[in-house]
Amino acid sequence: MLKREAERYELAERKYIRGRFKELEDYREEVWHCNRCNMCKEVFGWYMKSNEFSDICPSFAYHKWDTYSAQGKMHIARALIDKEIDWKDSALLSQIIFSCEMCGGCTIECLRIMENSPLEVFRALRARALEEGLVPTAHKRFYESTTKYGNPLAAPKEERLKWTDGLGFKIKTLPRERATVLLYTGCMYEIEPRVRDTLKTTAQVLRAGGVDFGFLGADEMCCGGIQLLMGERGMFEQLAADNIKMFNKLGVKMVVTPCAHCYNTFVNEYVEVGELNFEVLHTVQLFDRLIGKGKVKLGELPREVVTYHDPCDLGRKSGVYDTPRQLLGAIKGLELREMERIKDQTWCCGAGGGLMEAYPDQAAWTARERIKEAKATTGAETLVTACPWCEYSFKNAVEAMGARMKINNIAEIIQRALKQGVA
Repeated sequence: MLKREAERYELAERKYIRGRFKELEDYREEVWHCNRCNMCKEVFGWYMKSNEFSDICPSFAYHKWDTYSAQGKMHIARALIDKEIDWKDSALLSQIIFSCEMCGGCTIECLRIMENSPLEVFRALRARALEEGLVPTAHKRFYESTTKYGNPLAAPKEERLKWTDGLGFKIKTLPRERATVLLYTGCMYEIEPRVRDTLKTTAQVLRAGGVDFGFLGADEMCCGGIQLLMGERGMFEQLAADNIKMFNKLGVKMVVTPCAHCYNTFVNEYVEVGELNFEVLHTVQLFDRLIGKGKVKLGELPREVVTYHDPCDLGRKSGVYDTPRQLLGAIKGLELREMERIKDQTWCCGAGGGLMEAYPDQAAWTARERIKEAKATTGAETLVTACPWCEYSFKNAVEAMGARMKINNIAEIIQRALKQGVA
């Protein structure tokens, strides 16, 4: 990245637009209305199938200490707002605030009872913690990497091109070439070797469906969603403004992404920053559309039992539950068996909200719990998801556990059906 570009994201210069985001003090009524009902800790009522897989808050389940639950953090926020405690009072304060996946499970439960959104409070709490200098060191590295490389994973721009090696066909590079659809790959898929091949299968399915698409290559910039969840509002706003300007200038009709985090950021956050002159889809939505129009034809696969993991950003935060299941149901030979915690009651993979970077032990434990659930409740051979962070987290967990469980992105399943399918 050129120095003048990097300077836009310097922490010293961050100035988020006051009024666009609510301040911590603006949530005084919400935090006072937390009635300690404990609903933020467990799967809601009749959705609960067993005691073993009844938790919905990974942070509370891991620490077994109420302070780490949503209601605990709501009362910390209340005490800070009312100046009953000071930001410097406890060395644990930063850990309590940031050892959270920001998965939204607590908000789903709270909205049923109190119509509160703890997740929004925690976003403001983290933003204030950043201003107070209480962010984890690992998060600071994320910010510095975004400043230097345009991505939080400390990878030179050229790393974004490696997934195309051995692809077998050329993908248009925008804006040097023109295309109807922009494939926004996301940082994790392009840069992390353990999940990088998913982009190959995604591109192969799009090509099979006759989609006129291209990508930004080495010039793609981070969507800013992870920085926003970590509390760096100014960095997010600048990235969002720059990306919106670039996307609109490309003249594409659609931006499609295989990353659940990027999708959630575009459809739920970017719309608050600027006007998007294009449609935004997750790849599962576009795949479903292509199959529905007969542009992608699926054959039969050898019999396989699979289970589907709802990524928090695609499911709880964006409401995309049925489409992935419809895709899996359209492939002969696959048998979908559901885990106990699904859809808005899903269990997080552990990789969200900056947890994997700052508190890797807790993140790894969270992923292992999901693998245990997949094996115990479904007898599935393959765990399927639609998010690079989930893929990465589960692959690490399976390896560490020595578990016999395959981890696939839904694009990989569809691509296999194409290879063995009809003409």
